[in-house]
Amino acid sequence: MSKFGNSQWVTAHPNGVYTHGFLEPIMTVLDMRGFELHDLFLIGLNDSCGTLVLPTESRAENAAVALEPAYATRVYHFGSRDGEDLWATDYQRRALDGTTLSSVLTDLTLKDGTVVIRDGRWTS
Repeated sequence: MSKFGNSQWVTAHPNGVYTHGFLEPIMTVLDMRGFELHDLFLIGLNDSCGTLVLPTESRAENAAVALEPAYATRVYHFGSRDGEDLWATDYQRRALDGTTLSSVLTDLTLKDGTVVIRDGRWTS
């Protein structure tokens, strides 16, 4: 995972952990749920969503298990870098009723006055 530590925007931590963005809630959830914090690159867009890049599919699946049910997750093949396959776990915070909220837009009203998103939820 050290290949991600070459940017001025990325912070290197012990045990091969590299981070970019807002991370404290996710790091805490992963740690509290028993996920070992080593060999990963965490990209946190905000405190509600982001991506974990991991070296194996099993670690990506384990990260998803650690984040569920508080976060909706998706595990997928991220791609290859320097001949090594990388896997990713996307996460997005869930509301108490289990729905996922918009992590970027919390309220959106069109010019004609139609409310499309209110409190992070799409309206009908």
